[in-house]
Order: sequence, then structure tokens, then C-alpha cells
Amino acid sequence: MEASARSVVLARPAAIPLRAARIVAIALLAALPYLNGLSGDFVFDDVGVIRDNPVIQRDPAWRVFTTVYEPGALYRPLTMLSYVANARVDGSPVGFHAVNVLLHVAVALAFYALALQLLAAPTAAWIAAALFAVHPIHTEAVTGIVGRAEILAALAALGSLLALARALALEGRSRARWMACSLIAFAIGVLCKESAFTTIGLVLVVHWRLAPADPFRRRVAVLAPYVVVGATYLALRLWVVGSLGLPAPPGALDNPLAHVDTATRVRTAAVVLWEYLAMLLAPARLSADYSFNQVPLQLSWGEPRVWVAGVLLVGLAAAALAMWRRRPEITVAAALFAIPLALTANLLFPIGTIKAERLLYLPSAGACLVAGWLLARWAAARPRGAGLAVAAILAVLAARTWVRNDDWQDERTLYAAAVRVAPDSAKGHHNLAVALQRAGEYDDAIAHYHRALTIYPAYAAAAFGIGHIATLRGDDETAMRWYLATLKRDNEFAKAHLQLGMIYQRRGDYPAAESAFTAGLATEPDNALLLVNLAAARLSQGNRWGARAALTRLDGAAPPADENTVELVAAARREIEVAVQ
Repeated sequence: MEASARSVVLARPAAIPLRAARIVAIALLAALPYLNGLSGDFVFDDVGVIRDNPVIQRDPAWRVFTTVYEPGALYRPLTMLSYVANARVDGSPVGFHAVNVLLHVAVALAFYALALQLLAAPTAAWIAAALFAVHPIHTEAVTGIVGRAEILAALAALGSLLALARALALEGRSRARWMACSLIAFAIGVLCKESAFTTIGLVLVVHWRLAPADPFRRRVAVLAPYVVVGATYLALRLWVVGSLGLPAPPGALDNPLAHVDTATRVRTAAVVLWEYLAMLLAPARLSADYSFNQVPLQLSWGEPRVWVAGVLLVGLAAAALAMWRRRPEITVAAALFAIPLALTANLLFPIGTIKAERLLYLPSAGACLVAGWLLARWAAARPRGAGLAVAAILAVLAARTWVRNDDWQDERTLYAAAVRVAPDSAKGHHNLAVALQRAGEYDDAIAHYHRALTIYPAYAAAAFGIGHIATLRGDDETAMRWYLATLKRDNEFAKAHLQLGMIYQRRGDYPAAESAFTAGLATEPDNALLLVNLAAARLSQGNRWGARAALTRLDGAAPPADENTVELVAAARREIEVAVQ
């Protein structure tokens, strides 16, 4: 009898519920296209934020709650705490990448659960979630390790909305418990990334969609605690960071929209919004960098791109609003795209970047909802043809994601890919030049440094790069000329003062060397290399007291992130200490 029963169970694989099969399929679709990204190195912002950041690598974990990190004076303690946990378990990149992929799987599943609520159509919800799982626009957020902030914020926002949906279906204590869960998820989201603040707007939309008959008073009662949590977060950010937004405008290289008039910013941001929609529809050309001057400023309302973008965006918005009675799911999908972008579109105020694919991580869910709804309607009319088309679309998008992941294997590969797609980005050429310089390909590096200066003549770091290559080649005359050119562009460029001082030291001009090191310390007073070289320059002039004073300042300086530099400073210090005895 037992054998018979067992044989019956094994013979009925069709008994697996369809929804469970769909959940497994979404998880696989979200994970498999990213597996080749697990072997990638730390690249781009991963290096400064994670690999070389003492707060992540060495300091007590609690420091993430009191630390603001660059670039952009960001306060994301829970995201940083996740990096700390990764680093403590295994500091290699593979562990960080694996966590990102697992989190992406969780987001795709959470989106599927929410889509079931919003669309009330299982097939459409599954297609939408499947598209989200494989879409290549997400590679920067998933395969780029610092993109984890986007993933965690999206997961928290979706979790908050799912808990809200559950609460709206209940009464009494059960409702209160689920509302508490929703608020906690919202609080977690804003501590992962600032843009999760837009969950407040999504709460309004989801409430309207799932409980359209609720009176205005009840909507206010539901929304009020989210506003309180949001205000509490803003107060915390103000206390830790010192400002609600960016304490200082981003550089013109990263976001020129922070340095133009409001009309120019709005015109250009509208064009970027349209480009975002185009990238979601056809993600063929993707780049990790779109900084100056890849996105040209729209200086006039008469620009054709402004008119095209404006007409199309207004038309889409009007269509979405017009459908709020007959097809509310489309209006909700449009809101799910627009609201998460509200804080990062440069329309209300400039942010740290003019354009970035990672900013589309959660907003893309809205586009996927629309696509899932349309494809499901087609599938209902033509089951066989539509099914094959959906499979083909998913396969193409997954393949594009797989190929795109290869760009993130190392910095040289990433920056070369960025320059191919965004050839007018000065920062892209500079970053590629740095990678080529580290590989010893000096002539190619110089060519890209010059290209960066052609695009952005005030680019001090590019001028410094040319000077540094001259130093590596032993050409002090050329190096000095370029270091001086660097300081004309930015007199607070501490590395240029350091290298210039070292040239003076090699020439025996110790007073000039001391002046250069002192000038560098005016910008970076805790720079260990500047301090130890200042001590050496003073000692060479017979100023032992001054050398001791510089070494005393060295005691309070933060150690360099690079281990080789730490050893170099330590060795130089020992020699100077012996000499000043």
C-alpha cells in the first residue's frame, strides 16, 4: 500500500500549483541572467564606498549610523550595515555580488505579489514580474555592488505596500499589526536610500486602487503615520548630515544641471525622462556613466528634442489619467513609474547625477506592469502566438543582461564599455585613462586624458593624470608643467601639491618642497603622505623641531587606505624619527 501511494505521488508532477511554479520561474529568471556577474571585481564607486572604506572594513559596525559617506554626502546606514556584514563574513567581491543577486530575486518576487494585487490578473502579473526579473536596465543596480541601495530601498518599498494591501483587507488588531509592518518597512527603506521617501506617494496610489470606496477621512488616517515616519527620518538626516538635500551642489562633471537656471534644468530633465523610457523599451546601448557632456543641455524651448520629449511625456501622462476609471491598473502603473522618479529626475531639484540607469530600478516596475497587462491581453486573444512572443522577449532581455554583466568584470572593461556607448563623457574617458594607466598602457591613457580635457577643459584630475604618467616615466619637466596646469584648474588639488613637492625634493629645493606640502595640507590636513614628506623637507633644511611637529600631526591622521602606502609612510617615519633623535 505504501509503495502504491508513493508511486501515485511521484507520478503526479502536475499537482504542483500553478502559482508555485510561477514563483519558482520568477526566482530563476531573476537569478540566472546574473550568475556570470558573480566573478566581477570591485569597480567604480565600489572601491571607495566598500573596498577602501575603513568604516566598512575595520571600524565598529555602529559607526555606519553616524557616518556620512561620499560621493554626495549620503546617509544610508542600513545599506552600509549590509556591506559591513558582507565584509565581516568574506571581504571578496563574490559575496557582495551574491547578496545583490539574492536581493534582486526577493524584489522580483515582492513585485509579483504586489502586481497580483494591483492588476487582479495572474497572467499579467506574472509577465510583468518576469520582465522585471530579466530586464537589463537593472544590471547597474544588481551587478554594480553599490547599486544595493536601490535594491534594498525597492524591497522595503514593495514590502511596505504589500503590508498595506494586507492591512486594507482586515479590521481591528490584525489591521493594526499589518499597518505597523508597513510603517517599519517604510522606515527601513529610507534608511537604505533617500528615494524610498516616495513610498508615501505610492501609499496613496495603492490605497486608491485597492480601496476605491474609502472616504477622504480614512485616506488621511492611513497616510498620516507614513508622513510622521517620513518627517522623523528627515529630522534624523538633518541631525546627522546637516541638510535635507545635498550640503553642496554636485560638480559640473557629475551633474551640470546643478549649475544652470531652472528652465534649462527642467528642459534637459524632460529629455532625460524620455530617454529613460526609450531605454526601458529598447535597452540596447547601456552605460555606467552619462556625465558631462554626454547629455547636452537644452538651452532653448525651441530645441526639437525638448518638444518631442514634452509632447510625448504629456501625452502619456494624459492618457494614464484618462484611464483612471476604465483601466485603473494603467493609471497605477504610470504612478509606479513616475512617483519613485520624483526625487531623482532633476525636475524638482538637482541631484548628484544627471542620468543613471540604477535610478530606474524601482520605476521600471511601472513600465513592466503596463507591458505585462498588454501582453496578457494579447495572450488571451492569441494564446499560442503570444506565448511564444513573451518567451522570446524574456529570452532576448535575459541574454542582453548576461552580456551586459560582462562589462562589470573589472574597471578597464567597464570604462571601455562606457566610453563606447557614451563617447562624449569626460568622466568616462578619465576613468578609462586611469584604468589604462594602472595597466601600464601609458600612451593610450594619455590619449583619453586629453580627450577628457577636450570635452571639459577645467578637468583638473585629467591634467594631473598626464603629469603623473610623466612622473612614472621619469620626466620631471613635463610632470611639473602638468601639475602646475592642474593647480591652475584647481588650487586645492592636494595630490598635485604632493607630487610637485616631491619633484622639488628630488631637485634639492627643500623650501619650495615645504611650501608645496604645506599648500596641500591646507586642503587635506590629515594626509599622511603630505605630513611625512613635510617632515622630511623640514629635516633636510635642518629644522628638526619642525620635522617633529609634522610627525606629531601624523599621529592623529587617518591611515591611508592602500596597504602599500601605509608601509611606505611607516618606513619613512622611522627613518625621520631616527634622524631627529
